[in-house]
Amino acid sequence: MNTLNDLIAALTTPHAPTEQWHSGTCGLIDISIDSQAKWYHHGSEITRIGLLKLFASVLSYTNGTYTLTTPSEQCEIDVQDVPFLITAWHTHPVDIGSVIICEDNLGRHWPLCEQFPLEVKEYQGQPVPYLVLSHGLTARIQRNVYYQWAEVAEQDIQGAYLLSANNKYYLT
Repeated sequence: MNTLNDLIAALTTPHAPTEQWHSGTCGLIDISIDSQAKWYHHGSEITRIGLLKLFASVLSYTNGTYTLTTPSEQCEIDVQDVPFLITAWHTHPVDIGSVIICEDNLGRHWPLCEQFPLEVKEYQGQPVPYLVLSHGLTARIQRNVYYQWAEVAEQDIQGAYLLSANNKYYLT
């Protein structure tokens, strides 16, 4: 994996082609995701990682609504904040320098780059970085990761930032 494109292709989990499926709407179903990115069905936590990854592969966010889309139906679900958390990270060298690889709570990997940048949003009254994923989805940076990043961040006049894939990503 010498280039960033090779790294993205090797690491990121493909999303189902939901944009090609023209399915009927079934309304809001009893699947929810709490503020700690735990998934529930009828009030019971879903703990099977394979099932969670399957749901994640058909999840999207558009116009303020989270939907699970299959070839036959599109159902809304309730999400308190975001469906994923970034729980770990490491760096990986590529031809343009070092890339930060973020790991989410489902064990999937996302390179911090132009395709998957950071954006700062408010969470519980505080500015918090979120990783922008595909299909309108985001993953909140968990506190332990944020503190680890704060220790290695560089500083300029705009604030603390991470350098990944030859780009600056600000933490606040």
